[in-house]
Amino acid sequence: MPGNELDVIIFLYENIGKIVLTHIGVVQTLSLPGKGHIYNIADCHKGTSDDSRKKADISINDIGVSIKQEGGCNLYNRLQRANLKDIFTHLGYDDVEEKLSIIDKEVVNFHNQQLEKRNRPWQTFFSETEFKDLLHFLMMIGSGNMKVSSYPAELILEAPKNIISNESINVYTFDEYFEKYKNNISIAIRRGWIGQKSKSEHKRALGLTRKNGNTPWVFNSVSGAPRSGWMETFPLKNRKTVYYLMIEKSNSIVYQ
Repeated sequence: MPGNELDVIIFLYENIGKIVLTHIGVVQTLSLPGKGHIYNIADCHKGTSDDSRKKADISINDIGVSIKQEGGCNLYNRLQRANLKDIFTHLGYDDVEEKLSIIDKEVVNFHNQQLEKRNRPWQTFFSETEFKDLLHFLMMIGSGNMKVSSYPAELILEAPKNIISNESINVYTFDEYFEKYKNNISIAIRRGWIGQKSKSEHKRALGLTRKNGNTPWVFNSVSGAPRSGWMETFPLKNRKTVYYLMIEKSNSIVYQ
């Protein structure tokens, strides 16, 4: 379980009946989506957060809650080009093709080293209403491939990475969370490489290339270099650079 989710869950379990949360009240029951009620410390370890289809990390008093780390954190991981048109259409965006073209151009510019930073203000691509609708869907309701979660989130619980206490936990509705942090959120252009030494990342990049819809973000040239280095036995001519998007929250304001 990445991030601080496990520490938060253990803290809540150890303080059942003692802690009062905004929008929830006194914590009386805890359960893990798809895993059942938490009755002991061992049960706290049964949750996993690597499934983008699961929006709620925990259910508190039968309310689905997404746990986010205070400060910088990822709000959505690995948004693929192949999924954008369906999501934009579902959300009722105007000029979907034009919006895709703008995003494609930013990816191309980054690949050609014409952008100083990979993190782009969401205002570059979306109106506030559009981005809010997109983030709400991805954080609270469904995944990039348009699958609606069996475990949606109704609230967002934010806690620090270390030293969790009653006073350090905050619970927000999505509207409250967005209003507080909207200027700290950016869209990060991330890349992977076919042929990189990390086998897991190499396979992930290969998987992205197998979807025709990702073709605009697949390049036969290499831009940047993987931290892990390159596979020594992989042919140089077969190396590719593959892109995807992350939605990230920063400690500082990225747009005013």
